[in-house]
Amino acid sequence: MTILVGYPPGQQGRSALELGAMLARSFGTDLVVTTVVPAPWLTNTAQVDAEYLQQMGQVAEEALEQARAQTPTDVSSRFVRRQARSGPSGLLEAAAEHDATMIVLGSSTAGMFGHITMSSVASRLLHSSPLPIALATRGFRCPEGVRVSRVTVAYGGTQRDEALVAAARLVASRVEASLRLALLAVQARPPVNARFGVEADDVAAVWTADMQASARRVLAQQGVSQRVAPQPPGGHQHLEVDDLEIVVGQGISWGEALDDIGWEHSDVLTVGSGSAGAISRVFLGSRAAKIIRDSPVPVVVVPRVAAAAELAKGADD
Repeated sequence: MTILVGYPPGQQGRSALELGAMLARSFGTDLVVTTVVPAPWLTNTAQVDAEYLQQMGQVAEEALEQARAQTPTDVSSRFVRRQARSGPSGLLEAAAEHDATMIVLGSSTAGMFGHITMSSVASRLLHSSPLPIALATRGFRCPEGVRVSRVTVAYGGTQRDEALVAAARLVASRVEASLRLALLAVQARPPVNARFGVEADDVAAVWTADMQASARRVLAQQGVSQRVAPQPPGGHQHLEVDDLEIVVGQGISWGEALDDIGWEHSDVLTVGSGSAGAISRVFLGSRAAKIIRDSPVPVVVVPRVAAAAELAKGADD
């Protein structure tokens, strides 16, 4: 059981490495840092192709040497180079070979610092991977020894989210982290008209009440006791559920709604796979894509079958 980090040759991969180390440390598992280089298209490769492959091999070794220097000493790590026709296929092959439970990737260097911008490799894997994909924000750093302190689930009230919540509870328990459900109320600002403003507030209030009721119902079905906590003046609407909290983030954009709930440095946000793709693989829906783009913390995208497997594993335990 390992966590696999994709460390691209010739690029900065430290953010993914730092996130991978935090996750490996939290789960008490090994880290496999993998650099993928192109495989030859033909068995009798032309001399120019051989020289190119040799050069890419050298670039990969330099990348892995850099990764060795950056990896925290408190995490058991291995560093491997793999040849493949593409980066995504190489990472999936390496994940299967090393029995990985998760693939960790960094953000594109063209993106905004502190947020997630998906690279071409991440985009491919987020529409095809049978494993959860963890995405680091650009520039993410984690001090040595720090573990995941809280798992936040982006709850949307669907049946897919019910399985995701249950799986996240098991994962949070396994890494000894707290857990909270985030309800994201995104609503465009209405025209400057008092009546429209009141109606918009009413819609948001009804949606919030419905979502909280849905979350309570899911938790009750999972046997989780609940208690309503008093709301501090000016504070977030929330419900404490033993070791779980439900928070509501409101804003005119996904970024505002996410910022509204507050974050800690060692938080991880979890979103579920969309419904359009195969159940056995990640398929990134439009809602999840917007949340990932605006998230201020690393995000783990979980395919539906992985959530079900986590549930079954928890039942066996």
